Amino acid sequence: MPKKAVAIFLLLGLIGAGLYIYFTFPRSADQIPKSNNQRPYPSAPGPNGVPLPESVPHPNTPKLPPGPSLRVMAWASAAETPALQAEADAFAAQTGNIPSLQIDGDEASYRRDLREAFASDIPPDVCLIAARDFSGIDPGELAPVPRPTGISPRSIAAFTAGDAVHAVPDEFSVDMLFYNARYFDQAGIAYPDRHWTWDIMEAITRALTSLNLRDEQGRAIYALELPADFDFWNILCTQAGHPALERNQWHLADSESRDSHLRGLGLIYEFFHELNVAAPPDRAGSAPGEYFSQQRAAILIAPSELAATLPDFRHGMTLLPSDLQRASLARVNGWAVSVRSSQIQSAQILAAYLARQPVHQGWTSVNLPADDAAPENLCHEALEQSLLPRLEPKTERLAALLDEQIGSFASGDGANKPENLYAQIQLEYQAGYAPPVRAALPLHAAPKADVRGL
Repeated sequence: MPKKAVAIFLLLGLIGAGLYIYFTFPRSADQIPKSNNQRPYPSAPGPNGVPLPESVPHPNTPKLPPGPSLRVMAWASAAETPALQAEADAFAAQTGNIPSLQIDGDEASYRRDLREAFASDIPPDVCLIAARDFSGIDPGELAPVPRPTGISPRSIAAFTAGDAVHAVPDEFSVDMLFYNARYFDQAGIAYPDRHWTWDIMEAITRALTSLNLRDEQGRAIYALELPADFDFWNILCTQAGHPALERNQWHLADSESRDSHLRGLGLIYEFFHELNVAAPPDRAGSAPGEYFSQQRAAILIAPSELAATLPDFRHGMTLLPSDLQRASLARVNGWAVSVRSSQIQSAQILAAYLARQPVHQGWTSVNLPADDAAPENLCHEALEQSLLPRLEPKTERLAALLDEQIGSFASGDGANKPENLYAQIQLEYQAGYAPPVRAALPLHAAPKADVRGL
């Protein structure tokens, strides 16, 4: 090959190589990627074919400084836990304070674990507690929280001891009347509503029983399913004029309460024995509303939270029948802060944050509904009329004993009459649970009257 042709060939090669380098590689500082976190080459090109850096994660993005870890204890089902974890994650993203959750799958295990935690040297910073007994925790172990606004006043009262509020109320459940619309339609009877009294309840249940209603399997339909326990008796006593227990004050020894307490026992006796319209009382380990859930009861009295677990059939819910006055019973949960927390202020902020929405399915938020027609209004109305029983360790045993006695009273053969059971309750209360009677001061120790200014 002539030397001239070889020279031209090499020159064209050098020009081609120069053009490739010029159009392929960055030519100025502003074209050089700022991050080394690039897609593997080849990548979707940017301007002038320069590979683009990834936007996330970006090494130059500022991050919140890590805050303190706040230990949180609660109970929730497997289906409810993700929502609670999402709230904790959102709080961490907003504040930098990281909630560390310890969640039990059932309430009984949780109450035991919570008591053990407070008995140890490392109680949780924040915990979910029940107003019924503050989950067995001495209110002195709980730091006061700022009084919430815009929520049910009765829910705040549930956690008030003295002048201090010891938890931020979150959710509540109240005893309500459920009814199966199908059986009322078959009987041609109007659905239950707020005008019902216990006398109307007795008449309706007799009418339903007389029709001998059956389900698709030919099983008899009970007119009424209701609890036979201390809580239900306490509701009946309150409606008749005087509760057996309100907050932490017992009234079993009050002479003016006797007629109300006997009236409550009398109604239980009528439904289970005289009228014979009620399903058998709950067996140990059975779920509330067992017959109603199987569509084997026309009416049910149970906590409103049950609505979340009922099968899909036509049913409704309304207030309990009234007597001399209206009453229900409320179960209220709230978020409390340990007085021994090293981050009390952060823990109080977290407690208020977690209280924005209910933890458990079927429970109602303590936040007042904005819509007057909202279904939650019915539960809020019942809450403002509700008892808030509070049990201490000693009287928790008394309540358990009364549960057992009233259950046996309902499931027995009817030989034990209300007067006999009431006398038995009085003896046991005076023997082991009544507060000691203060002895009268001797005459020489009587305080002297102040006569100054007379």
